[in-house]
Amino acid sequence: MKLTHALLLTLDAETTGPKPLEDRIVELGGAYLQAGEQIGPILRTMVDPEKYIPAGATAVHGIRTEDVDGAPKWAEVAPRLEQHFAAGPVVVGYNIFGFDKPLIDAENARVGVDWQVPEPLDPFLWAYWHDRGESSRKLGPTCERYGVELPENRAHTADADAYATGLLLTKMVQEGVIPDDVEQAFREQRLIQAHLKAEMARFGRFLYVDRHDGAYKLGLGKHIGTPLDEADEGYLRWMLGRPDLPPEARTLLLQRLGQVEQVTLF
Repeated sequence: MKLTHALLLTLDAETTGPKPLEDRIVELGGAYLQAGEQIGPILRTMVDPEKYIPAGATAVHGIRTEDVDGAPKWAEVAPRLEQHFAAGPVVVGYNIFGFDKPLIDAENARVGVDWQVPEPLDPFLWAYWHDRGESSRKLGPTCERYGVELPENRAHTADADAYATGLLLTKMVQEGVIPDDVEQAFREQRLIQAHLKAEMARFGRFLYVDRHDGAYKLGLGKHIGTPLDEADEGYLRWMLGRPDLPPEARTLLLQRLGQVEQVTLF
């Protein structure tokens, strides 16, 4: 089936914080799309996280503890969400593997629910792979690069972000970034995940191999996308001081600086 013909269910959640295995959902949003068009109403529910919403989280999404007073708890929301998976839509979310899926699965585990979010498609993975040298791969800047307009004044609301994610995926298919075949898209996504995992093991976030010319490039900070051979030496020395720098990345940085790593014999 063509991805542009498939029924997409996009999901997004706002939470009490940035840790998907520990924090709680305060808002869940979703949208059905097909061929880039919205199908039915936008889905949205507030959720009582049964804990205080910190000011830092409120600063991101604008939801306060009093705003969820009387909202359903996750034990009530979970079966409603599960019903949306019954018809077998293609589930989509931006950074859903890194955040929303483990978040929802953890919420389910806390209340004794045994279903998990089906394998989704995640436009973030394609953006991270193909746009690795961009300074930001958050939803807003990525939508802007692909010509997708976010709803005005609705950023960081779960329903608006879910809808924008569906539009983004459709645009990435139209531009040939994501295959227009459901099974092929899932196969390619798994390959991208494997490549990114291997790259992270080799270089962490510090370096990456350019997708086009094979050159080593800086992978983080203000110099992201800069070829290693052209990088500022002071910045490279700062990177060498990082305790989380993987060995292969360290070796490449030392070679670039004309140094040899010392081996302690005693």
